[in-house]
Amino acid sequence: MKRSSFSKKRIIHICIVAFILIMMIIISALLMLRYNVEGEKNLPFNLKGINIVSTAESNLTQDEEDVWHAGILQKNDIFFMIEKNSNYKKEDAIKKISFENFQEIKTNEDMIVNIYRPTTSVETYDYSDEYKIQDSLEYLGGQSTNTETLQINNQGGLIGFSITSDNLGEYVFDENEKLPSDGRLLDKAGIKSEDINFKISFDLIIETESNHKFKANIVLDLPKGNILEEGVGTLEDTELENVIFKRF
Repeated sequence: MKRSSFSKKRIIHICIVAFILIMMIIISALLMLRYNVEGEKNLPFNLKGINIVSTAESNLTQDEEDVWHAGILQKNDIFFMIEKNSNYKKEDAIKKISFENFQEIKTNEDMIVNIYRPTTSVETYDYSDEYKIQDSLEYLGGQSTNTETLQINNQGGLIGFSITSDNLGEYVFDENEKLPSDGRLLDKAGIKSEDINFKISFDLIIETESNHKFKANIVLDLPKGNILEEGVGTLEDTELENVIFKRF
């Protein structure tokens, strides 16, 4: 009887331990699933908003027969507002903000997509090879935000870059013809909206002085708005439901 009683107690003990282990595994799996869906909830610094301004500009040239051509560059200025999280109680500072792993999906195979860093301010760009981003763009944390030197205030600031699409076509015009200096030039050249639409994705990485790294993948459909008719399209996104940061 004693041996039988001992065996039953041992079986019960094993069942209890097994049940606890299974529950721990289930809870851990649910927490991991929730983290993958919702991401980090209390970052030291938050992405407050993404603003986009889409339009176009022309590059005027004159050929040997005195015919004027307007080459068209469609451009999208992207602004990122990084701010300190008031609910994060520990002291920390931005070490570096990085944009990398750029991937593009084009509807027009002839389109050439390029990305440029600011020249002086986040609203000023020189679309030359000197300022073209090859693989990644980094803003280092400092005492103030200076986009010319690729620096962001270590407690947050406004930074960004510009994405352009080129090789879309051109418009031949008379010397005295008045041309629009925005997206309406695309319509004048007979370029359709489906020929300028593209999607781009990239990773935004926030690295802090406490050696924490948070990464989110961002996907943008460009350009914004009906620039063929209105000239300029804008988007101010402060919801950012699809931007999920995770530690790595």
